[in-house]
Amino acid sequence: MEEFPVGEPIIASKCDYMAEHGLIVAGKNGFAWRPKLGKHNRKWVRWGDVANVIPANPKYGIIQVQMYKRDKKGNLIIKKGNPIMTSKRKMKLTARINNGEDKAYYKKRRYDFPRLMMELHEKYKPAEIPATSDSRY
Repeated sequence: MEEFPVGEPIIASKCDYMAEHGLIVAGKNGFAWRPKLGKHNRKWVRWGDVANVIPANPKYGIIQVQMYKRDKKGNLIIKKGNPIMTSKRKMKLTARINNGEDKAYYKKRRYDFPRLMMELHEKYKPAEIPATSDSRY
């Protein structure tokens, strides 16, 4: 993900995107998700493209990330003066256990994952939604 710098990582953890295993790295600029195998499904999302971080099931470390809709060139899609958000397609991210990690520590980390992602979004989202973006999701 070197072509999409996250800044200093704040979270780095095993995480599933939909049903595929991988790694999530979140920082000041946004978050990146990299699949365990291959490069085909890498995702990069700037905080300015995130409309909502929804705790789908906080007990199990599951969140849904709702983004603003953009065209293929990265331009924000606006309808009647308001940005359009994705409705059906939300990124579902699930915290997973690391190899050799203590089960009690994992349960706490899994429980904290939704809160941390919501806090990062609130802290680093820009005051205005950027008109263009280089996010890849």
